[in-house]
Amino acid sequence: MTRLTPRRSRLAPVLAPVLAALVALPCAGVAVDVATAAPAAAAGPVQVLQPVVPAPTQQQQIFDGLNRERAAVGAPALTLDPTLATVAQDWADVLGQGDGMKHNPDLGRLLSDFPRWGEIVATADMGNADTRGLENGDLAVDTWMKSDPHRAVLQDPQYTAVGIGLVYTTLFSRGRTVWRSYWVADFGSPRRTPLVAQNPDGSRSYAGVPVKGAILQTYTAAGANGGYLGLPVGRELGPLRGGGYGQHFAGGSVYWSAASGAAAVRGAIRERWAALGWENGWLGYPTGAEFGVRGGVAQRFQGGTVYWSAATGAQALGGAVLAGYGATGWETGALGFPTTTSAALPAGSFAHFQNGSVYAGPAGTHVVAGAVRDAWAAQGWEGGGLGYPSSGWFGGLVGGGGGQHFTGGSVYSSPAAGTHAVPAAVRDAWAARGWEGGTLGYPVSDVRVSGGALVQDFQGGQVSVRSGTAQVRTLSVERTRRAR
Repeated sequence: MTRLTPRRSRLAPVLAPVLAALVALPCAGVAVDVATAAPAAAAGPVQVLQPVVPAPTQQQQIFDGLNRERAAVGAPALTLDPTLATVAQDWADVLGQGDGMKHNPDLGRLLSDFPRWGEIVATADMGNADTRGLENGDLAVDTWMKSDPHRAVLQDPQYTAVGIGLVYTTLFSRGRTVWRSYWVADFGSPRRTPLVAQNPDGSRSYAGVPVKGAILQTYTAAGANGGYLGLPVGRELGPLRGGGYGQHFAGGSVYWSAASGAAAVRGAIRERWAALGWENGWLGYPTGAEFGVRGGVAQRFQGGTVYWSAATGAQALGGAVLAGYGATGWETGALGFPTTTSAALPAGSFAHFQNGSVYAGPAGTHVVAGAVRDAWAAQGWEGGGLGYPSSGWFGGLVGGGGGQHFTGGSVYSSPAAGTHAVPAAVRDAWAARGWEGGTLGYPVSDVRVSGGALVQDFQGGQVSVRSGTAQVRTLSVERTRRAR
């Protein structure tokens, strides 16, 4: 095992990063493990943290350091290659989950476009969180240079490109909590195929994969291989539904149809779209690029819109539910972001939001929220006795109360009486007495079955319904009887 310790710091020893292991893979087909000993697999959950020295800064430190050390021995400067960068970062993420220090076993396949390739890996442990930026790109280069096999790979003049990946984690290992950085550098000699090549038919090939037409235009507008989409991972797909086409890239996809045009889809929004069947699902094709909204992003499709926020993830809305959401002010309104995707019901559809729900049914599309929704849910939602909402919330009633109607009853709420569902049979008798403004006032209990009758208590009395016939008893009548 190669174990290196940097020069002693003036800081407390517990803050000094200790390089736990290095592994070097000099070239294709020759797996030389300089250090096979590795950090133990995580005994507890691994948390990925933001390093004190930002990842882009560390990557630049490593890139500059590699070229500085290569220049010292006359080796040509390296360029950054997006394929190598993706492979290096993916492997750093794997190592960050505590799976020990080892090489990426798929390098031969992943880097098949490079006649020669090499990989060097390092990790550093600390007993406390690195609050002072001690674990950084310069440390990685310095420790690689102190190891003969790593230095040989780093300074190999046959390599022309590099990709750099890193991750910073905390985990419970060997009876203690540790903070750990992993660095991966993947090297490659000149590609067998050009990274970018113009084709006679007007298409353009990226790492040998052609991209053409409207998909190429959208890809180019997104920065092509240097943008967030990265390199293509496969050839164009199609013809698809409606004569459309699509193509997948390392960082997302671009889809086109005559009806929708071409648009890029990525991240959690793309995952939600894929889960719903891609272009064959009810969302159809994307009709434009994603756009920022307050607290998140959204993207429109032929059949609806997908909303994303860090708190709620990506959720798709369509049809009457989407229209009802829009009527409340979208994500800036009272409902906030959706927490579920639109779902079909036997007689309608619904979606839940951060601050309520939207239900579409036989009596229209309405928002149900707060204590009213809780009371309705307790009755079985739309499948219970109250059925679907038939109105929105209405307030400003006697005593600061309000309510909401449903196809099978109502829910009323007031500060003095609480929130209670009133089934239609009881509600009709209550309404005949003037609702909450009559002698009965607000309901003060949920409905119950007593002696074969539906019974519900109100501020001013009681309503019981047996075999469709309602009987109303008021407190004033009871007081008169007792006086006699």
